Amino acid sequence: MAIKARTLFTNPRHDKATEKSRTMIKDLESGDIVFHHYDAHLRAISRVVTPWKHAERPPESPKDFPEEPDEGWLVEIEPIRTGVDLNYRRVAKLIENGPEKAINSGGTTTRGRFLSVLSQKDGLALLAELDLPAPTDTPDILFGRPDEWDGDNTDQVSLGSVRREQADLRRHLLYSRPTATCAICGEERPARLLVAAHIKPRSQCTEEERKAFRSVAMLACSLGCDALFGWGYIYMDSDGKVRRGINAETDDVRDAVDLLIGKVCGAYNADTAPNFKAHEDMFRS
Repeated sequence: MAIKARTLFTNPRHDKATEKSRTMIKDLESGDIVFHHYDAHLRAISRVVTPWKHAERPPESPKDFPEEPDEGWLVEIEPIRTGVDLNYRRVAKLIENGPEKAINSGGTTTRGRFLSVLSQKDGLALLAELDLPAPTDTPDILFGRPDEWDGDNTDQVSLGSVRREQADLRRHLLYSRPTATCAICGEERPARLLVAAHIKPRSQCTEEERKAFRSVAMLACSLGCDALFGWGYIYMDSDGKVRRGINAETDDVRDAVDLLIGKVCGAYNADTAPNFKAHEDMFRS
């Protein structure tokens, strides 16, 4: 309902145990990333557009209890991706869990909690699982602003899943070339600046789709095209032309998008078209 209304709304509660999770809405700032969950699944990701304000209860936010007030706190959001279907059990393996965290080790959330804070590490882990690139230009806006590292070692050995096909996918796309053309902007780039970018997010692909190298990915440069496509600022229409996606928050991002509008994507063909349509549907639903 929040995604449909493009708002987050809550109000003071009689239950003091969950009060803090509701007043936390006042800590949200423009650009913050929000992960939406419902019925034991992560369902969508959005970005905060405006800070909180006093507002009347929107129709999409019915009362849980009759005694709740009709006024509360509202934040406007913009969907980044909808149609996500990530089970809590998988989420619990990706992020820090426990009784005081957003999710516990068994893969359930605390009943009645409206908002929970994720660490930047946890937020980035979820973005990676969903094949959404981290906003490298403004990394502090994700999940807080630590001023210094207060842990032990900055390196940590980790055991986790590996994208076994990724190296072969990259070799397939580059074909041993030291330079190649970015499929989006059309500029020749050194191989080290080109990413094997999944057209339809890898997390949404079946095993067979991941193995179909001719249709699953394209070369996109890390100078901006990969991130702009991955975050949905741009998409490809049915003619393979670059079109404007979600609204850009800053002038420089808007300018970067403007330079790409109307270009014909070099990776658009009969094989890749269904995956480009799946990407468009995620950001324009």
